Amino acid sequence: DLDLIVSSSPSSMSKMILSKLGTIIALVILLTENCSCAFSPSSLGSRLIAPAQSRSDVHVSPPITSSCLPTTRQHTNDEHFILYAKIDSNEDREGSLAAATKALGKVPYGEISRKYRRTVFKHDDWVNHRQSNSKVFDNLQSMFFSGVVRQLRPQVGSVTAVAAAVMGWNMGVVDLAASYNIWLPTLTLPVVPFTLSSPALGLLLVFRTNAAYTRWMAARDSWARMSAHSKNLVRMGSIFSSDQSAVKEMSNACWLYARTVMNKLSSPGEDEEEYIEEVLERYQDSSIGTRVIKSKNRVIAAWRQLSLQLHSLPASDPKALIETDKSIIVLGECTAICEKIYSSPVPLVYTRHTARFLSLWALTLPCALYSAFSALDQTWATLPATSILAFFLFGVDELAMQLEEPFSILPMKYFVDDISESAEILTETFEE
Repeated sequence: DLDLIVSSSPSSMSKMILSKLGTIIALVILLTENCSCAFSPSSLGSRLIAPAQSRSDVHVSPPITSSCLPTTRQHTNDEHFILYAKIDSNEDREGSLAAATKALGKVPYGEISRKYRRTVFKHDDWVNHRQSNSKVFDNLQSMFFSGVVRQLRPQVGSVTAVAAAVMGWNMGVVDLAASYNIWLPTLTLPVVPFTLSSPALGLLLVFRTNAAYTRWMAARDSWARMSAHSKNLVRMGSIFSSDQSAVKEMSNACWLYARTVMNKLSSPGEDEEEYIEEVLERYQDSSIGTRVIKSKNRVIAAWRQLSLQLHSLPASDPKALIETDKSIIVLGECTAICEKIYSSPVPLVYTRHTARFLSLWALTLPCALYSAFSALDQTWATLPATSILAFFLFGVDELAMQLEEPFSILPMKYFVDDISESAEILTETFEE
């Protein structure tokens, strides 16, 4: 088509260009009509469920248009069908960032938002998470309400201000001085140093992010093992002991240990009062809770109490107690891993060097971008390009910062409650 346009006369070339433009416009209109359902605001809450086994918990939305969704369809019992179901946008997961935004009337970010990031997924959450029919537009729409984006405002704002100052100097002050025959230097830098240094910066950010994610995963694995072995202690105690009250006391000791570990890894201002209240309520007829609360090292005191409760169980086979005691040893190992993560950040020399490298690189980037875009006669693009690059690079560093201390974003209360509920079920089975 290009060869035909170049070899044609001006009149025929104009007709051909108009014809091509008309074809492109027609295609755009056709695509817009076909995709209007997926991208319309009324369908942003739509979710795709396939296959659907039951329709009792699904509210089927009526068809938007005849071109988007058929009004009638015959289904058979053996047919796997695609069902467009609309999830009520007012129903947000309890404790989530969306629920907190509705309750507070604003988007929490920074340290305040961490307690709203303790995500526990269920089936419906995974279904929503896997949707991709309008994911690109949902991500762009939610970007303006993201806590991480709001956290990046100082960094991105500083880099954008530097870019605006560079453009104002080069395009305003320098040109004005030139009109008076005054020479002033332009603020430009070659692109080569940034091209050579960008791989090193990328490696620093990647290694830092991987180290932070490894810490998060290690903390999550430790809590998973702690939960499993706590349940195992109650299970074994209910099997080899016939003393119902002793088994109940040991289940309380398992809960006390997990709850005390959670208190040690939580912010004192957030959890201290709740911890004392819950422990005193659980041990209202005993002085055990008070002794653990007043102990200099609550975790060790709760660990000792758990050991005493296990070995006080009347058991016909002492070997069973020895085998079960191995779970208590594992609980201590998991706690040691959590304390190591909590007390030892990623080496500060690495974090600070990465932050200095990134800050200097981003603040001098506008001078190089101005030079590159000036060669293309697109100097206006310096400002948005600088802002976007700063957003992504500082965003990666911010993600590492958020993951480095994982316990304030882990749902530890959910883990502790799960241990308590499982212990109740195991003791109820024992009572039968």
